[in-house]
Amino acid sequence: MPNDTARPWKMLLPLAGVLILAAAWSVYWFVAIGIARENFTTERERLRAEGLTLDCTSEDWGGYPFRFEFHCASPVLKMRNEIEARASSLLAVALAYNPWQVVLLLDGPTAVTARGMPPVSANHERIVASVTIGKDNAPRLSADVPKLDVPGLMTADRIMIHTRPEADGATGLAVSVTKLNYQPPGRPPLAVEEGSLIATVADPQTLKVERIDLAQGTVRYWGTGGVGLDGSRRLAGKLATETNDLDGLLTILEPHFEMSGEEKAGLRTVLGLLGNEAKADIIATDGELFIGPFKIADLVPLY
Repeated sequence: MPNDTARPWKMLLPLAGVLILAAAWSVYWFVAIGIARENFTTERERLRAEGLTLDCTSEDWGGYPFRFEFHCASPVLKMRNEIEARASSLLAVALAYNPWQVVLLLDGPTAVTARGMPPVSANHERIVASVTIGKDNAPRLSADVPKLDVPGLMTADRIMIHTRPEADGATGLAVSVTKLNYQPPGRPPLAVEEGSLIATVADPQTLKVERIDLAQGTVRYWGTGGVGLDGSRRLAGKLATETNDLDGLLTILEPHFEMSGEEKAGLRTVLGLLGNEAKADIIATDGELFIGPFKIADLVPLY
């Protein structure tokens, strides 16, 4: 006859297993978040020594039991006391079982000031970015910027940014924009319904453009080349560009050319000889911007 007194103990074994597992997980979580906080502090101090600082009015850690969370109220990011960015709130979240991928949630508005430039304030919905550290310790970034509004300058329905490490320490860059509306002072708005950029960043001031593609209505404009900054921090480089509708493209761009009416007519005539599907080089050199041999604008330092 079975021993009835043993049955209650057998019924408690699953519960005991769950409690032991929960206790072990709790020990892991508290140890792991302690290590995460220590590594964060070490990295923060290393970056501070290099001129990059992150300050908060208050900081909190949490996320038990399945996440690690770091909340920074009123974050202020400074780079060598030359660039400063402020926002309302920053939340960094990593899954406890996958701490090598961190999701950053940034609430606006965001204000940026830089030496030699007027302050810029931007309104936006919550920015969501994901930073993944691979086996090579090189980060991969994905960011989604929705409903961006920089008063008096530009708006965009959505901007998506992706980066990945490339050979020789370069960084691959992919950017897409939807319904971008640029408003230069004293000129009509310049609208782009859809745009994309695929490029490689060889160093902070050099961009190899593998493909840039812009569309507004039925007009498309695309090209490839390389751009960077000269010693005066102005754009410099060359793009080989094409369009499917030269007349439509010039109608969009002409109000932004710093040219007389006669010069614009000459530009239309010369480019018109190439046909409606025209090719032309965009050249930035010595603070001046050219389409082929025609100067269309002066360039100012970006910062």
